[in-house]
Order: sequence, then structure tokens, then C-alpha cells
Amino acid sequence: MICIFGKNLTAENDVFINNELLVRSLVAMPNHLTFDKFQEICEITSKVTTMEVLDYLVNSGIGQLSHGSVLFSIKDKLNTILLAMDKGCDAQRISKKIQWNDFELFASQLIESAGYSFESNVVLTKPRLQIDVIGFYQKTAILVDCKHWMKIHGHNIAKFSSNQIRRAEIFLDKRKDIESAIPIIVTLHDHDCNFFDRVPIVPISKFKEFLQNFPFYLDRLHIIQNN
Repeated sequence: MICIFGKNLTAENDVFINNELLVRSLVAMPNHLTFDKFQEICEITSKVTTMEVLDYLVNSGIGQLSHGSVLFSIKDKLNTILLAMDKGCDAQRISKKIQWNDFELFASQLIESAGYSFESNVVLTKPRLQIDVIGFYQKTAILVDCKHWMKIHGHNIAKFSSNQIRRAEIFLDKRKDIESAIPIIVTLHDHDCNFFDRVPIVPISKFKEFLQNFPFYLDRLHIIQNN
């Protein structure tokens, strides 16, 4: 069972749909569209199957049906991603159905739901760089690099970690109101590596748990202090 945004979602429904149909439904979110348009966008061949998919989603707390149409919010899309991952859907297939800004918004919503304030798409100048999402816990900033489109491997993890550390150092130098900064990387894919150079590599499915418990990881984190 998944609990997010105050809803309980479960993969146990009276109607069974295969993982591919669940992943396809992501392209229709967020939106307000007729059943026929949903069927067309999701490339479902049968009206019966279309209604089974919609029933499954609604029974999982995703979407609202009304007079031949369905309404999906951005939170419905995020919950569908979690449901698909909980059902064992291939992360590579999911990543092809979402955009980079979907994933960053997903991370932002999880940060907010964990009780943090946040800023997204933060652009710094001199030097120019962009930070995907920043969560604020008291006077600590958690700088998030979102990687929804690739797996983290040994040959690229060093580069990603180093770049995120550099962003955190520059950010902290420019924000004197912040006492410390913690660089992290959030991915769509599960992976074996949990830390590299003390930078946590966190799957999105475990991100909220990490945020809720990160004070317990302080001795393992790369923490940059403001002078």
C-alpha cells in the first residue's frame, strides 16, 4: 500500500489491468477529457478496456468521473507513477511517459508533503547554474538534482555527485540566510548505490521517507557549512 498526499492507494482492485495500460494512462494526465479522448490518447483499442482502466484508477483514488468525462490533477499523475512503480512497472517505460518538469514537480510535492518549504528551478548567476529543487528544513537547504531519464552507473555517478556538490557550494555562498546545504540526487530508478562521496542517491519511491528521516543520516551526508 502507498500513502501519499493524504490518500491511501492500493494495487488490490476488483479490476485487474496490466502494467502497460497503467503506464499509458500517464500521457493523459493532468487533463479533463472525455472517455473517448482518454482512449485515443492512451492508444487503447477497446472501449471496454478503457472503462476498466478508468475504473481501476478511480478505485485507487486517482481521477474523478463525471458525465462521460474524467478529470485528472497533477497529483493524480504523481500518484499513478507511485502506483505503477509499486506494481513493478519498468522505470524506463515510466520515464518515457513523463517529462523532466513532471519529475521535478513530483519531487517538489514530496518535499512539501514532508513538511518542508521549497523552491524549484532556481537559477543562479556568476556563475550561471540551475538547481532543480531546493527543500528547506529550518536553516538547512537540501539541493535536489532530479534524474528521471537515466540510471545511475559507476561511470556517471562521480560526475553527478561532484556537480551537485559544486552547486550546493555556490548556492550557499550566495544565500547567507542559510546555515548549511546538503546536495542529493533523486532518481526514478532503483539502484544499489546509496551514497557516493557522501552524496545520497535516493530513488523517488523512497524520497519522502528520506526527507522524514534525514536528520538520522547527518553523519553520512556531505554537509556544507556557511562561513
